[in-house]
Amino acid sequence: MPRPKTVSDVEVIEAALATLAEKGPTFTITDIADRVNLSRATLIQRFGDRQAILLCMADFQVEQTRLWLAGLAPGSGSTALRQFLETIVTGMGEGDRFSAHVTIAALEARDPVLRERAAERYRLVQQAIAERAAFHSDPIGFAGHIHAIIAGATMQWVADPGQSGLADFILARLRWAIPEMAPENP
Repeated sequence: MPRPKTVSDVEVIEAALATLAEKGPTFTITDIADRVNLSRATLIQRFGDRQAILLCMADFQVEQTRLWLAGLAPGSGSTALRQFLETIVTGMGEGDRFSAHVTIAALEARDPVLRERAAERYRLVQQAIAERAAFHSDPIGFAGHIHAIIAGATMQWVADPGQSGLADFILARLRWAIPEMAPENP
């Protein structure tokens, strides 16, 4: 009979994400094991190798994105779009966790399976944008454009350290590029 788990799989994955943020792409299974007070052998038995843990992390992020988006208010029109974009952008924080996202993106760029998980997350976000942009003649294309503005503004923010917080920087770019984002447009 297997022993009961003292640390849940979700706790391990969250610890793995925190370890990745702290140590960068060179983190090890031992680093994660130390963070959750389990042995390296226990983690290998439960998850497999480091690559399998990375895949679990990616799957976790897809599911978290799906759940988070499902919990947001539905709607269509410029007000719903503005509220949604403000919610997702402010959810990115002020940049204090950004290095973890860059590290994850670097791993995704090199691994086709991780890249597919990233594409799935992006599709979920773009679908949610498109649902709120039904007023546009091409909501899917519009959603891809909006998502590109967010991603590009994020990288611009990294390159210009004298800027405001990440969310304010991105929202300013969205307001400039998308009239529906202007506060005076309900």
